[in-house]
Amino acid sequence: MTIESPDPEERALYRRVIHAAKQHQVVPAGFHLRHTGRAAGDLVIRLSSDEKPDDTDWNRIRLNTRRVTTDPDLVFAALEKDPAGLEVTQASIPRALDLGRALAAEARRRGHRVGVNTKTKHPSVYLQIDKTRRRVKLYEEYDEVPHVSTAQEARDLRRKPWMVLPKTDKVPSGRLRLEIARDGWDKHDTWTDDKRTTLEKRLPRIIRDAEAGIAADQEAQLARQRAHDEYVAEQERQRKEERRRWRAALDEARPQAVDLLRKKAFRGAYDSWAAATEIRAFCDALEQATAEDGTDLENRNRWIAWGRAAADRLDPTRGDKSLPEVDFDIEPKPDDLRPFIGDWSPHEPHREYRSERTQQAVDAARLQVDGWHHGMRGRPTWWRK
Repeated sequence: MTIESPDPEERALYRRVIHAAKQHQVVPAGFHLRHTGRAAGDLVIRLSSDEKPDDTDWNRIRLNTRRVTTDPDLVFAALEKDPAGLEVTQASIPRALDLGRALAAEARRRGHRVGVNTKTKHPSVYLQIDKTRRRVKLYEEYDEVPHVSTAQEARDLRRKPWMVLPKTDKVPSGRLRLEIARDGWDKHDTWTDDKRTTLEKRLPRIIRDAEAGIAADQEAQLARQRAHDEYVAEQERQRKEERRRWRAALDEARPQAVDLLRKKAFRGAYDSWAAATEIRAFCDALEQATAEDGTDLENRNRWIAWGRAAADRLDPTRGDKSLPEVDFDIEPKPDDLRPFIGDWSPHEPHREYRSERTQQAVDAARLQVDGWHHGMRGRPTWWRK
């Protein structure tokens, strides 16, 4: 629990409550109370487990509480000690500090806080509205006045006539410029002393403008989030639609791929059977022809036996390679679907690039079987494709 910069009475009350809770053993067994900010700064109270004490995280909280605070006394003590974060001249530092105090008072009056972060090289001031912090910067503006040559410059100019002296010099104007950061890179709201009024007199308007700026930033962030969510939803819808179309293409291609695989299997079996039949006929003719001319019968029989054994190996009606052993309901693999799904990938729901050679191979694989019939042998000639 964090209580931001409580007043002394409230801080003392919390310390008494914490002490009473420990004395009367109100703290649950296995836990203990820790707190930081005893004398100044934010008061942070934590109920810690004895079994899993997170000392590293607690030390981080203690250090941050001391270095980042909205306690007015600590804020301006840090700025007085190191005013380098105020980009003003030495003469304007008192007014800049008074302006900061007035800004903190006006912010507190409207329920906000001005804080300081001493973790940076120089203390940096921020305005906290609800849980949003915005960096506050104070600058002194400069005027340009005609340059007046010094005696040293006059001597240098006589020795080096090619020297070019500046036409103007920048001198502190005493006018202050207040900037409060906005959401986004290098965005801020700016208010400056002018001839009609000073920043001190415009502090209520400055706080209201800062509130409006934060509200506008939050609304813009919500709009960006809505646009992002709509974009993500549209991308998801397109992915789902693409997947649906891809699955539809696969479902439509699957029967065609199965039919193509059946043709390939049947064609291969038919060609093998035709080849085996022709080999046997050839062996019969060889046996009859050699029997009449008195050729060496032993050598002839070896060739005939070898040819008939080859025919038996080719014959799909015999052995393990017979066509009835091949499943009629062949399950096509993804690559078997490629000739029937256009430019879809058979593996994932997206369009795939195919080179001209790859596309020709896909088309040829389809035409090779589509153009085959039982009166052909081997691959169809080019004029039959």
